[in-house]
Amino acid sequence: MSDRKTASDRKAARRASLLSPRLSVDEAIVVILTSSQAELITALRAALDRPMPETVHGLRVALRRLRAALALTERWADTEALHDIQRDAKALSDALRETHHWDILISTTLERHREALAGIADVTPLIEGAASARHDGYRRVRALLDGQLPQKLLLGLALVLSQQRWRGEGNKLAKRLSIRVGERAKRDVARADKRLKASGKRIERLADEARNELGAGANSLGHTIDFLEPIWQRSKKIGRYRDRVRALQTSLGALGDAQSTQQLLNRIAEDDHSPAIQRAVGAIAGWSARDKVERLNALEAIWRDFRTAKRFW
Repeated sequence: MSDRKTASDRKAARRASLLSPRLSVDEAIVVILTSSQAELITALRAALDRPMPETVHGLRVALRRLRAALALTERWADTEALHDIQRDAKALSDALRETHHWDILISTTLERHREALAGIADVTPLIEGAASARHDGYRRVRALLDGQLPQKLLLGLALVLSQQRWRGEGNKLAKRLSIRVGERAKRDVARADKRLKASGKRIERLADEARNELGAGANSLGHTIDFLEPIWQRSKKIGRYRDRVRALQTSLGALGDAQSTQQLLNRIAEDDHSPAIQRAVGAIAGWSARDKVERLNALEAIWRDFRTAKRFW
């Protein structure tokens, strides 16, 4: 699933519009973290009210954006004061990952192959097994969201904002926090762009793990641009550049999801040695291998588009 725009995303974008190149880095941190806090609260409420694929995915996106905002703040302030919040956000995100992948396996992989493999293998037993595992996963998600970790994360974030802990001892404003954010934003985007392009050299030869790390880098760059976009208001160049980053995020995300869902299929096959299950898993694995080749071929063109994208900063 891609990072689709939700109502909370649009509200966050409106709040982020308060960002301007004239603000200090310190003021920009408040705007960005407050926006991420509001988005997280909205996503948590939705997931608590109705734990389902859409709300769990929305919560994972909100957590990913929060972690990107915290990483940006830590770089700007040169501090580790936000480490505990970053750790809790990662722990909550990691706990939701497997349920998300069961969702993708059922709604995307298995449903797509139900008709394609008709007469070759029956995927119905796989769907039933995956649905049972997903049900157990959502039961754990509900228990997790009712537990202490989400409240601990929200409380920690509220304390950081109220006490402005990124300022350090004595709440004294360091020079790096006093400069205008427009100057710092250009450096951050340029460095992230350079790092991502360096990591993606010979992308067609990257191992799965390295490609997953590249996807994480693309997500980080995408969220950074989302946070800082108001600094370059009414710029057509940023829109074109952002579109290419989004295409890269989507392509790398699909490859990562396919890898994760195949691991879940292998787990089902290890637990159930019946001929029907083994035949279905084997048939899907064959199709998935072909799909991976096609996705990798498409990724090369998407990567070229990103690599040649013009700077907007």
